[in-house]
Amino acid sequence: MTRVVRALNSALADLAVKVIAVAALLLSVYVGVQHVQLTRCLAEYNDANNRVQVARYAAAEQDRAAQDELFRAIAEEPRRGVEALREYNERRAESDRKRRANPLPAPPSQRCG
Repeated sequence: MTRVVRALNSALADLAVKVIAVAALLLSVYVGVQHVQLTRCLAEYNDANNRVQVARYAAAEQDRAAQDELFRAIAEEPRRGVEALREYNERRAESDRKRRANPLPAPPSQRCG
């Protein structure tokens, strides 16, 4: 046999192959766990972002409705304009409170590190 064949058939080569196989298996498990954790984090972010967007959408709808009511009040009863503007400002303030109560979540690049 040649030296290469003898070296490959040696106990040292056999041990090296086994060590490499175990290392590859451990690395695979580690990468798999990291992938599961990242997937879970991204799912949590998506859920949180969805809840926030729904709440902020409702606040935006409230803003639009308040603005429509303001325009309608001014168009139909111009003398009531100041009162309608005050009502509009109160409704907008409420919408702003809702938005502040539902801040956007930190992006995945910060959350899922």
